[in-house]
Amino acid sequence: MSILRMSLMTVYSHLENIFRQQILDSYPVDWKEDYITRKILFEYRKLFRNIEINGLSSLPIKVNSIAYKLDGKAETEFGDIGFLIRITPRNGSCFEGVTSLEAKKIHKATRKFQEIKGKQLNRISSNLTYPMLLMYDFHPIKKFHDYSFFPSISKANHAAVVPIDIVELFVKDKDPEYSKKDPHHKTPLDGESIYQFSVPLAYQILFRYFRGLDLDFNPKLIRSIKGWEFEDLSNVQEISLPQYLLVISVSYGDSDLSMDFDINTSMFSEIMSSEPEYF
Repeated sequence: MSILRMSLMTVYSHLENIFRQQILDSYPVDWKEDYITRKILFEYRKLFRNIEINGLSSLPIKVNSIAYKLDGKAETEFGDIGFLIRITPRNGSCFEGVTSLEAKKIHKATRKFQEIKGKQLNRISSNLTYPMLLMYDFHPIKKFHDYSFFPSISKANHAAVVPIDIVELFVKDKDPEYSKKDPHHKTPLDGESIYQFSVPLAYQILFRYFRGLDLDFNPKLIRSIKGWEFEDLSNVQEISLPQYLLVISVSYGDSDLSMDFDINTSMFSEIMSSEPEYF
């Protein structure tokens, strides 16, 4: 397969355009996290199919990706989207890390994230080191943690991430007794208050995950995310895995780009379409 060479800012712009278009196209009729996520992952998969990025480091990096959907109903132990990333440095051995994103949409009328559940966030953060809350907004998100740092193309951003640990602090401040309440108890949070601690999703992927940052390197966790802790599904009703899994290989310099991740494909199906009937 031939490699498509692109500059860093071109890739960043393409990512922002994917998020913007899929989020705005989903509003207002299909304003659902699962629908938006599926469309974004399908478009992301098309962009990151054997490309080379110049400008992200002193070496060109090659990237390839596959997106999967869990066959079955997922629990809320790891969030909605699992990221499994293999980094291959130049003249070094490759290593794998994982993380997850819990996706939430902003409410059309209240401008709050109505579906925030403190206990759910606590479960996710207890299973992973650096999980993030992924926020979808049909209005541009402008109040980043350090807005001046980001490229001008991020001014029309519609997808941002913030560490779940920070969101838990907001929940605790607003509802100190949340941990004693029903697991499905919700604590709506104002979008603007969270955005000040966020970064664009495109930035998080390119500048953090592709560098091996904000990932968990626990081998047992990695095996679990790949689906190998649930080989006997005969009595399993719900599975403690993300609903979606994005597998990414990042190779620096002239290192080989390997996509042999050993995913349990009896549990995960590759996303080949964004259409609902496919699922």
